[in-house]
Formats: sequence, structure tokens, C-alpha cells
Amino acid sequence: MTTFPNFLDTVTTTLLGTKPLKENPRHRALLDAYTEVQNLEQRLLTAITTPPEPGTGVSGLMEACTDLLIERLDAGYELSRLLSADYCCAADVSEDDLCGLEQDEKCCQAPAEPTADLLDACSNVFAELGDPHAVASADLVDALRRLPGVAGNHWRYSDLTQARLAELLAPYGMQTRDITLPDGRRRKSYRREALLVALGVSDCC
Repeated sequence: MTTFPNFLDTVTTTLLGTKPLKENPRHRALLDAYTEVQNLEQRLLTAITTPPEPGTGVSGLMEACTDLLIERLDAGYELSRLLSADYCCAADVSEDDLCGLEQDEKCCQAPAEPTADLLDACSNVFAELGDPHAVASADLVDALRRLPGVAGNHWRYSDLTQARLAELLAPYGMQTRDITLPDGRRRKSYRREALLVALGVSDCC
């Protein structure tokens, strides 16, 4: 996806001598959510129409499609939530000062600072679940969404999706894997071992 401001936008601003426009984080969140839905639909379509690899059969195809469908439903819900949110400020301040905060928040103020480091927050979720060897991405996101504050970039914990969490954890070397969980489900999951490595601690127990 083309980012904003991109090369052409920057050149245009320079040639016209105009003031660079400030990106609204809420508008960016909407655009990111919409793009995520489109990408997941394309991936789902590709998975459905691509013949399964030899030996995987229909069950392998269904498993892959199920994971993508869950991600697509999650992304669709997030887009619907953003589109249906009420906003303030538009009638009270100039265009340059619009913040797009929801009505139950203090108008035109920057988002709150993070109340907990993301890795520590993930570690707390693992601990609350009894420190299993892995936690499903969807379950981890559901737990993190209950936290206040900002998870990373401009995303609050309450705004997290599986794709956003994956983007935030990737720099720490944490990626999801297809793992069979203690309850028998096979889901895209984060391993406790990878989280401990990211935290710089060893599992001595």
C-alpha cells in the first residue's frame, strides 16, 4: 500500500510551496483496517482456488482457509467498529487541530502513553493462562484488548487485531506458527519460548 506522505506527494508539496499536511491517526487506522480486509479477502480467495499440495488433502485446505477466515472476520469487525465510532472536535476546532477522538475521551488530546510494555503485557497474559507452551493469536489479542493505553505505533490496546499485533511483535523475532494447543485446537499461535527470548530471560524452570 502507498504510504502517506509518499514521494509524489512530497514533490508536489515542494513544487507548490504548500504546507505539508498532518496525517490524522484515526484516518490512518481506518485506511489500515480497510486495506487489511481487502488483503485478507484476496488471501482467502487464493487459498480457496489453489489446489492443495499433494498429501495435504481437503483437511489441509480447510484448516488454512479456517485460519484466514477467522482473521478476516476479526479485521471486518475492527473496520466496522472504526466506521461506527462517534467523534468530536470537528465543529469546534480548525482542520489542522482535528484529533478524531471519540466522544467519551477528552477532546483534542494526544492518546495516553502506554501503561505497560507490550512484551510485558503478553507475558502477563501467558501467566494468567498458566504459562502454556503457546497461546493462540486470537486469544492473545482478546486479552490484550482489555488493557488501557497504547500498544505501539498509534494503536491502543483496545484497537489491536491479529495483524497489528503481528506487526508490533515482528521486530522482537516473534512470529505465529501453526501449533496444536493444550485444548486440542490447532491455531496460529505465539510460543512462550519465543516470548522469553524477546524478553531476554531464560526459562530456568
